[in-house]
Amino acid sequence: MYPEIHPDNLNQNSGWLTRRYEILVKKNIAPKKIWEYAYNPATWTASNPDEHLGLVFYNKQNRPESGVAFYQRETVAGVYADLKGHILYAEKPKVCVWTGLANYKIFGFIPLSIPENGIVRIEETQQGHLLSHTVYLRIPDTIAGKLLLQISQWYSNKKGYVPHTYKELEFFKSNLEK
Repeated sequence: MYPEIHPDNLNQNSGWLTRRYEILVKKNIAPKKIWEYAYNPATWTASNPDEHLGLVFYNKQNRPESGVAFYQRETVAGVYADLKGHILYAEKPKVCVWTGLANYKIFGFIPLSIPENGIVRIEETQQGHLLSHTVYLRIPDTIAGKLLLQISQWYSNKKGYVPHTYKELEFFKSNLEK
């Protein structure tokens, strides 16, 4: 099992776009340490400072737990979004399943709401700990939805582009393995 960026899969029938990213963290880094580091809102925001604009979990610990709401401000492919979500299931330090509604502002003024879901996993392998984040986005079959896909495609073809979610994983790995 090697770290990789899986190709995007857009299901033409349902409109769901699936993106999966994974990276291998050294075996000597405990899963609990990975979890605590990755889910610290300050660390999460720092993992992609050009695109993450803040994250809060609405509980005393300010960390993901089953049933906890969260709010994240971010930009994706240069498009601002407010993501309001809910942790559906969290089993520390193995898996966190979330759902939410991202309200995008294309060009700063064209509204587009996209249901988003994700699964973050930390799995033990013989080579180390596989940290993965699979994101599911329901892109509406509208002019605004098609426009967002076009902007995303253009953005991803820029020289030196690293996918939004993969940047997070690279940051966690490099800082944990220092």
